[in-house]
Amino acid sequence: MFGGNTSCLEVRTADGRCFVFDAGTGIRALGDRMAHDPGSGDVDLFLSHFHWDHIQGLPFFAPLYAAENTVRIHAARQGDVDVETLLRAQMGPVYFPVPYDSLEARMTFEPLTGSAWRHDGVEVAWYRTRHPADTYGFRIRSGGVSVAYFPDNELEGGRYEVDGPGWRSGLEAFLEGVDLLFHDATFTDEEYPSRTGWGHSTFVQAIELAERASVKRLAFFHHAPSRTDGELAGIVAEMRGELARRGSELEVEAATEGRELEIRGG
Repeated sequence: MFGGNTSCLEVRTADGRCFVFDAGTGIRALGDRMAHDPGSGDVDLFLSHFHWDHIQGLPFFAPLYAAENTVRIHAARQGDVDVETLLRAQMGPVYFPVPYDSLEARMTFEPLTGSAWRHDGVEVAWYRTRHPADTYGFRIRSGGVSVAYFPDNELEGGRYEVDGPGWRSGLEAFLEGVDLLFHDATFTDEEYPSRTGWGHSTFVQAIELAERASVKRLAFFHHAPSRTDGELAGIVAEMRGELARRGSELEVEAATEGRELEIRGG
């Protein structure tokens, strides 16, 4: 019901521009659909980081193999290693049978520098998260609406380079009033104590963040692989019940593979 592919989120603006966030195994089905959709080969792909579950689908992304397509990849360097080098290594002969040089699309690599990327009325901004490696969450704004994507973010436990007095308040300001937030909610409160420092949050922690930032709608993301559909549905029902009991206006759901959500300005 909820799906089992790894992280990939597609966002389309009202004028049809395509933005993709992360390239887990979910990007394969997206690419197959785009290959049969004329004019959909112009893509901006934003990578939160380079852990396997966020890039393992990229070599199977069909638009990369068509010369008429343009794919712009936005990601952070990892130390002294640039983005193209990281992705080229992923398709080395030890890991993948098709060589990187077989990719025919026009590809550009744009590092995450400054505070935001803007083009033709669309803004994509980023904020570093509490997760191993140089990892970012994103917020996209277009046509008066906003969507945020924070798939890997440990809100409370562990120790990270970004820790400081202003990180949490900065995150809440970054997310203030977004229409839809996809946020890491991998663990229950009971599971979390034995997994502190793994780089992931709980359902309750994600809700607390969303409420403090006046988020309108929260989609739990990065489901635990061992969680059954029934268990996840039960957790969502429990969270909704608690929110209703407190009179909260926050809407919550579990991100579901293949589901399409429309967000209208105003």
